[in-house]
Amino acid sequence: MNPQLPIWLGAENGATVKLCAEICDGWSPLGFIPGSMQRYRPWLETGFSRAGHGKSLYKFEIYPILPVIIERDVKAALDRMEPDVALYVGGMGARSKNFHKDLLVKQGFPEAAESIQELYLAGRKEEATAAVPDELVDLRAQVGPPARIRERFRAWENSGVTGALVRTGQDEAIEPMAEVADLPRHN
Repeated sequence: MNPQLPIWLGAENGATVKLCAEICDGWSPLGFIPGSMQRYRPWLETGFSRAGHGKSLYKFEIYPILPVIIERDVKAALDRMEPDVALYVGGMGARSKNFHKDLLVKQGFPEAAESIQELYLAGRKEEATAAVPDELVDLRAQVGPPARIRERFRAWENSGVTGALVRTGQDEAIEPMAEVADLPRHN
């Protein structure tokens, strides 16, 4: 076992974010949107204080998953991402306790969260997918032509995260993301 191997946790709720800050080297916030770090900061600070030995936000990596689709038709790209959101919000967890649904509520979409879950659990998955707000998916992802992605990436740069785990099925998405992150390119 390599004791220097960093340990990360994907987490969203208060208890697991606190635990992550206490015992891990990094965190991958689930369903992250720029502008939401103020909600997580008290949880992170609690975890850091439990850890002691000077652990702080400034010595902690935060890499949300950032879905990326290069597509001229932004609506079509958003539509391709909505089934995953419907599955998590509607079908993961119990009706009475679903962290993904709770996150959607906290992100300002309580009616959509309720509708998605009800439709999904009733077996009406296509309707649940249609109930996913385009605005939500657009906040959580980078979609559209490269110029739109470059413009919208500024919100991610100033969001309090230290990096991003780019999730894409497109080779052509790598170059624009490397450009916005100002990463060196290898030929």
